[in-house]
Formats: sequence, C-alpha cells, structure tokens
Amino acid sequence: MSGITTVTVKLDKDVAAAARDRAHDGKLQRVVLSAEDRWFTHGLPREEAARIRAAWRAEVERLRTTGELLDTLDVLAAFGVRAELRARGWDHDWPPLPPEAPAENGRWPGSRDKRFTGSLTLRLPAELATRTRAGCWDVSKAAVAELRRWRDRNPGTVRDVAELHLYEQHAANITTPGDIWRAAIRHTLTTTPSGIN
Repeated sequence: MSGITTVTVKLDKDVAAAARDRAHDGKLQRVVLSAEDRWFTHGLPREEAARIRAAWRAEVERLRTTGELLDTLDVLAAFGVRAELRARGWDHDWPPLPPEAPAENGRWPGSRDKRFTGSLTLRLPAELATRTRAGCWDVSKAAVAELRRWRDRNPGTVRDVAELHLYEQHAANITTPGDIWRAAIRHTLTTTPSGIN
C-alpha cells in the first residue's frame, strides 16, 4: 500500500509547539549538512552533479529513517509512530479492519474528551496509518464490543456511579489511534537526535 493518510492529533498546545520547534531545528540541521563540501555541485559536469544530488537525497532519507534528521512534522511523526509500534510489539501485519471498526478519521468508542488545547495535522505513510488503526482495533475490539453493549443498556445521560465506573473500565482497555499519535510525538520529543551535531 502506498500513499499518504492525513491525521489530526489532539494534544496539549505546549507539546504541539515543542514538536514544531523540533522540526524547525531539524530543518536548520539539514541546511547545515547540505553546506558540507561533499554536496557542492557548482561548476561540476552535469552527470557528476546529478550523482551528488542523488547521493544527498539518499543521505537525507537515511538520516530521516534512523531519526538523526527529523526536519518536518511528518518525518518526526512517522519516525515516532514506527518507534511506538516497535515498542508495543505492533510492528507486524494485522488482520484487515472489519467494517464495524471506526472510520479512518472517526471517533473511537471510549475516546475521552481530555480538553486538549492544541493539535497537529500530520501526513503519514498510508501503510503506517493503516497498521496503527489495525493494531488499535485488534487489541481493543473486545473492549469496544463491551462498550457498545454498555451503551445499548445505558442510552442517554447516565448518572449511576457503578455504571459510569464500568464504562471507565471498558474505556481504559481501548487504545485509539490518537493514543498512538500522541505517544509518537512524545517519543520524538524525548529522544535525543543521534549521530549529527
């Protein structure tokens, strides 16, 4: 699967600002790296200049993949999502999402309104976004079913404390894509860039 999936992650505005700052620092780092003599092409024959430009693009891609260069929010987020999926043991294929799974950008049962003050719009590789949603669904489907049954038994406003506690128990067992996106951003903000100074 190729392509891009756009997601909006709700988070604290301070975290969103820190992510933007981290990406800005990465852009500055890329400029500094591009000024190294080995990437200089002025006055070179066209074929040699093309080879050097191709090597530069490959080097940028290598640095992005290893997390040494997080120069856009999209690169920062994708690196963080891959790391988060790896940490959870989710970096593998999952069964396809069934029709009853929440829509691509839909609200998941058990999502909490945590009154986030900020957001980031991210463009992720479609395969990565799909893997994340499939992992969330697979580990949460039993709790989602319980929560849907709970709602059927409790339509409208619920004031019974025991029922609300039961709702919270089910909701706590649901991992939403938003949980993964936020964890991914936190991961990149707490990871020290390696390799390049």
